[in-house]
Amino acid sequence: MNDIEELAEKFSVLDRIPIGICVLREDFTVLYWNRCLENWTNISKQEIVGTDIIKRFPHLKETKYASRLKQIFAGGPPTLFSSQLHKHFIPAYLPNGQQRIQHTTVTAEPAPQGGYYALLSIQDVTELTQRVQDYRIMRDRALIEVKERQQTEKALQQAKDQLQVVLDAVPGLVSWISSDLRYMGVNRHLCTAFNRPPEIFIGQEIGFLESSKTFAEFMSYFMRGDDKSGSRVIDANINGAIRNYLIVAQKYQQGEAAVAVGIDITDQKKIEQQLKGSLKEKELLLKEIHHRVKNNLQIISSLLKLQSECTNDPEIASLLSDSYNRVRSMALIHEKLYQSEGIVLIDAGDYITSLANNLVRSYRLLSEFIDLDIKFEPIFFDVDTAIPCGLIINELVCNSLKYAFTNGGPGKISIKIALIEGCRLLLEVHDNGIGLPPNFDLEESKSLGLQLVVNLTNQLDGDIEVNSEAGTHFKITFPFKRHDCRLPSLA
Repeated sequence: MNDIEELAEKFSVLDRIPIGICVLREDFTVLYWNRCLENWTNISKQEIVGTDIIKRFPHLKETKYASRLKQIFAGGPPTLFSSQLHKHFIPAYLPNGQQRIQHTTVTAEPAPQGGYYALLSIQDVTELTQRVQDYRIMRDRALIEVKERQQTEKALQQAKDQLQVVLDAVPGLVSWISSDLRYMGVNRHLCTAFNRPPEIFIGQEIGFLESSKTFAEFMSYFMRGDDKSGSRVIDANINGAIRNYLIVAQKYQQGEAAVAVGIDITDQKKIEQQLKGSLKEKELLLKEIHHRVKNNLQIISSLLKLQSECTNDPEIASLLSDSYNRVRSMALIHEKLYQSEGIVLIDAGDYITSLANNLVRSYRLLSEFIDLDIKFEPIFFDVDTAIPCGLIINELVCNSLKYAFTNGGPGKISIKIALIEGCRLLLEVHDNGIGLPPNFDLEESKSLGLQLVVNLTNQLDGDIEVNSEAGTHFKITFPFKRHDCRLPSLA
């Protein structure tokens, strides 16, 4: 039996294993070629056994292969052709055409006639190599992610440290509170105020120090509500002293946590109370001044009234009566200021109504026949606007009462004040009397009352129009100065 037949019988069992087995003689003749190699290389045993393998695979005569095989034929130790250095010892292909990656072990096998054969054990490590490569890629990615996470954590810690430094510098009590009303963190100022280290607060319920039940109640209500921010003034017991704090809270993390800042306003509250007391005193003093001015004006008006009743000269009596009404209109302003809750603004509608009714009542013979129609918007005057407006109304209403209804019949006087164009005030006084004389010129009028109306309108930076088609109609417009006269919503 020759070498080939002996080896075929000896290694026949190796046809069943998924490892390529090849036996070479010293002259590179193939003595054995198992079924696995047949499948991998598509070269049958009949084709290759007994032939020179160099003819099939010329690269095996290269020094890196031939020198190491020579050592095996000399009985040397096994040698490895790692897949990392040699992707193939005997080229083989996968069904998809991809070249197999092989790990080859060459072992010296004693020959029957002496010497050694080279036994090649070839393992397909394509899948394993791919897994190793995939693992390396995953490992590299993981290392990058770990590095990035470490950098992120480092940056986050730096930001957290910087934020802590900033909040420690805030001259207020700062705390972070979870949705279950426990402390997540506090600043240095809060720790100093309660003489406690920061770690004492972490995880504790917010009312554990019992320094301010109001704070715990406010935060409990705030965390249950829908508002993103809120504030409240509370009292807190700090080192045995009651202090006032303005608490401002803001939710974050979709409402799962909140930051609360407490600002000590104790001194401000004391100053505020002092200012309120001082302001109250000044208000009382100013009210007293208005009251005394009103009384003095009423005394003057009463004297004028008595004087007008004592004179037999109708012209002088009329002049005294006009002066009486003018003084009364100014006295009424101080009376309204004295009676109002404030001390600087007068309800224009209330003042004009009182003024017009007083004027009509002062003309006893006409009062029963005159219909007053007063329309007004909720506008408030200060003294500088109320006095000229009151005197204008006084003059125009008195003028209507004296001259518009000489026939003795019933009449109507309309007074209107309104805001127009958002920036001007309109004052209208209209009667349905006999009207003004033909060719009447307001600027040329010799009437003291109408001259006073013109001067007062100029004082208000206003414009005046007169129409006498249906009675007498005075229309006066002047700027709406928000610091002088305001609507209630702006007051």
